[in-house]
Amino acid sequence: MRYLVTGARGFVMSVLVRELLTAEPDAFVTALDLHEPDEVLTRHLGEHGERVRYLRTDVTDSGAVTDAVAAGAPDVIVHGATVTHDALTERRDPARFVRVNVTGMTHVLDAARRAGSVRRVLLVSSGAVYGSSPQRLLTEETPPAPDEMYGVTKVTGELVAQRFSELYGLQVPIARLTKMFGPMERPSSGRAVMSLPYHLAAAAVRGREVGLTERTLQAGGDWLSATDAARALSRLAGGESEGSRTYNISSGVRTTVTDLLAHFGVEARTVPAEQADADMDPAAENGKNGVYAADRAWDELSWKPADLAQQAGEYLAWARQHPDIFADGR
Repeated sequence: MRYLVTGARGFVMSVLVRELLTAEPDAFVTALDLHEPDEVLTRHLGEHGERVRYLRTDVTDSGAVTDAVAAGAPDVIVHGATVTHDALTERRDPARFVRVNVTGMTHVLDAARRAGSVRRVLLVSSGAVYGSSPQRLLTEETPPAPDEMYGVTKVTGELVAQRFSELYGLQVPIARLTKMFGPMERPSSGRAVMSLPYHLAAAAVRGREVGLTERTLQAGGDWLSATDAARALSRLAGGESEGSRTYNISSGVRTTVTDLLAHFGVEARTVPAEQADADMDPAAENGKNGVYAADRAWDELSWKPADLAQQAGEYLAWARQHPDIFADGR
């Protein structure tokens, strides 16, 4: 199988590229990203990197995307290039979310429908589409209620993708990811805010406490390792789903912050919000901060995530092998 993955240098997509190459010995990946591959990525892929072709490509450049798809001649495209939410970027440059998350995605879909080789485009979306929904357990039928530009553009992207599927007969499954953590999470041009587990891994690696607000210790959430998410995404990319349906990719359960601390073997100290590594409101565990039911993925993909303790243990092992990722304390 020939794959083309956008945002391939990023967090979840780099883990997915490794999963595709590991699961399929004859797979070849054309890896598109705004940046050149770095040593962390090449080390992560190891010998599998021999089956990767890197193309430095900006998805907001329609011509470059068309050329890349034509050069890669993929059977399947996984579109993961995105700008994730952070309040500062949203206020300073809200149009950036539209340029990358909507226009860039449209360029990928348009190139796919013009190429003769592409039969499926997996759109990697987010639980941010659920936004301020009052529901605490979110299913794929929960009405979107985005409350930030990231979520707004993810909903818009899903609608555009669905229309491309209807117009051109492309299979365009959509994966809505929960709160993600795991190997390869690091600050980048598309990811400015790190997950709580990232800060816990950093504390474990540096042998210190993690700084949390008092209310965070009463909170919980739905967390999933990128390693487990990649297994689900690879099955969606490979065709183990019904056409263009939407799938929550999540743990499907609420984990308390105190339980998460125990999984990482880290102690917390309470600090003011402006000094905290993370601040979560236990009264706001609905919508995007709720729990995402993953029954559809479990049933149709024959996929279930590993126990969270195992996920955290695997991440900690990786973190200790890559202490430089956490060296600056971000």
